[in-house]
Amino acid sequence: MSTDIVISSPESPLNVVADAQTGLPTRIRIPGAHLDQHLRVGVSATVDGVEGRGWTGGIRYDNTETYPLITLDAESPRRTHRGTSDEYAVTGSLGDLSVRVMYRLYPTAPYLELVVQLAASREVLVRNLRVTIDVVGDPSVQQLFTPGNAIHRGLVVHELGVEPFGISPLGGLRGASGIVSIVSNGTATTVWPNQSAEIPDIVAHAIEDGLRLEIDTNFAAAVGPDNSAELMLATFDLQTGGLDMLKEQWPDWASRYALTTPPVKPEWVGNSSIYEVQIGTSYFWGGNSYCRYSEIADLIADIERIQSLGFAVIQMMPQQPYPSYNVHDYADISTSYGDEKQLVELVRVAHSRGMRVILDVLLHGVLDNESMDMAIEGIKEGPLASRLDEETGDSFGTDLSDPTNYYIAWSRHILDFAEYWKGGSPERSPLLDEHPEWFFRDSSGSVTGVYTKAFDARHPLWQRYFRDAMMHLVTTLDIDGFRFDAPTYNNYANWSDWARARASLSPLGCVPLFVDLRRDLKGLKREALMYTEPSGHLLRRSMDLNYNYDEQWLVTALATPTKVASRGVTSAREFMQWIEDRDAFLPLGAQTAHHIDSHDTFWWPQWGKKWRREQFGVEKVRALACTFLALDGPYMMFTGGEEGIEQELRLLNGLRRDRSEFWRKPARFDDESDHSGDLFIALRDGGTADLVVIVNITGDGSRTVPAEYSDESWVALGSSGYVSGELEANGYLVAVRGV
Repeated sequence: MSTDIVISSPESPLNVVADAQTGLPTRIRIPGAHLDQHLRVGVSATVDGVEGRGWTGGIRYDNTETYPLITLDAESPRRTHRGTSDEYAVTGSLGDLSVRVMYRLYPTAPYLELVVQLAASREVLVRNLRVTIDVVGDPSVQQLFTPGNAIHRGLVVHELGVEPFGISPLGGLRGASGIVSIVSNGTATTVWPNQSAEIPDIVAHAIEDGLRLEIDTNFAAAVGPDNSAELMLATFDLQTGGLDMLKEQWPDWASRYALTTPPVKPEWVGNSSIYEVQIGTSYFWGGNSYCRYSEIADLIADIERIQSLGFAVIQMMPQQPYPSYNVHDYADISTSYGDEKQLVELVRVAHSRGMRVILDVLLHGVLDNESMDMAIEGIKEGPLASRLDEETGDSFGTDLSDPTNYYIAWSRHILDFAEYWKGGSPERSPLLDEHPEWFFRDSSGSVTGVYTKAFDARHPLWQRYFRDAMMHLVTTLDIDGFRFDAPTYNNYANWSDWARARASLSPLGCVPLFVDLRRDLKGLKREALMYTEPSGHLLRRSMDLNYNYDEQWLVTALATPTKVASRGVTSAREFMQWIEDRDAFLPLGAQTAHHIDSHDTFWWPQWGKKWRREQFGVEKVRALACTFLALDGPYMMFTGGEEGIEQELRLLNGLRRDRSEFWRKPARFDDESDHSGDLFIALRDGGTADLVVIVNITGDGSRTVPAEYSDESWVALGSSGYVSGELEANGYLVAVRGV
């Protein structure tokens, strides 16, 4: 019996060699271009077992079984022409699961999709499907490109080191394109785990003979006689070229998979700056607390100062400490945000000043005492209970491979707020009895959640309820849009009877919800803002703006480059290249809101290191502010973060407001003129004038400003540490040339 199955289509340049025992690829080839890439691919399934509550909520599976290997039957591949692709399928088994392994070959890049379909003669509860892909080659030669992730451009694979490297998926909180491209000897092999129905966990490792990707798809479904399921494992491509070639082709790749963003966005968004406001008091470990404004009236009294700093948008967080970032009742405005009459007055005053007001809205679940009691018990009985006094830093300062820092901070946060959340909540939410189908459940029918009773944004009646609630807020308050917090927070399976045919689809239920909500909102108020927390490409489909979780680790990298792993960004030059590459692989027209201090960066570190100025010093924060204010897209900041950087905010926010022509085109980075690599240089074309922002962001001493930016044609608008063409460490120069 042959050990190979050769799969080819007359309509695609790429063909595949598949293993005759497993049906999985061992090579992809383009004979006409003499390209040949060896692969090792494995698929395993975790099934059945019993369900329990994880210590941080969600669902834990015990006593599961693993099906480690696909075994093919003796049939030859069966062809189905799908119009846009030519599909060849082989059949086999994976334990008690029947499997179809499908190869979809395309005439244009990316050339190959690897898809499986699962069925069974009895009900099999599939808890996860794991895929491993080895791109075989010399790791001392292979260069890794995965734009939007925590490595610098062109990293050699063996320099990944021994630590695993987490890669952001399309639907993730720190989402990216998910593309993983390995360039070796002028050939680019691309593996793209482009799942659009689940949020996978993707980890890369350098191995002896190449790069290994481990993909936990987090697929979950009750597969049986009446229900089969199809799952994309990965898309593959093989071409001559490198990163520039992929950048050129990316818009076509994105278009094929509907990775788009709305073509028309509010005109006021791109160059705006957003002031994130907390009303009330937040409580922190060790008896500490933070209160900027006791009530909305205090904010109204301060609005002139806020506007003088150049902020044009006020983002209202939920009221602290209750309900905080949880749902109480969307219709109860005063409990959720502060006195409703004062909020109406805030909007009126802001509008009279040409400013806008948006609300921060939660989707993940409703608080009650039952859910809080379970969350507190989970923390006290969990594996980190003895570590809650440990020092924690920026939870977003590392890649995705080790969440321990975050879970320590998260545990403290729950305990810090527990008294207030329990005090404001009912024993049991009435929504559970009124609309039982709206909630995540385990197979026994018990409601699940992380620390709330988790809403399933996938349910069509809940979607209607949420859409109506948002329209009510707009019409009642005359607000200018929303930031949606934690829409994918419930990242685990919903085993409710109605959802279990694809239990893992619920975490991304917000994606179609936002498509419909956008129609509602734009029909009511065309210039209203749709803005969400996750950076993932799937969430950008209906959003005007996304948070910058994908680049938050860069704040720490720029502030402390000597403490960053060598695989990360350690210089201004690498930072500019990273931003350029990340932006090149966003959906065309996507916008990102940059921040240094937000409520997220403030809440998670321990007291005394919550502000970036406490972590890095105010001089470094001034430099960071100038760097991120110079980027494309809005700038946002948590109230109180302005301390010590007022001059820089007035300067660059003022330019964004008064010279908006400089932000109509993307910035151009100069990563060649400065030989030290420590100067961030962003050039902006205003038509009849040019703007340059230069920051010595990673230098440990003075650096020489390139001659083309220090001649008399440039007029300085503001500077710090700039003397006779030299820029001190953390110094900056903002200059204009022309009219």
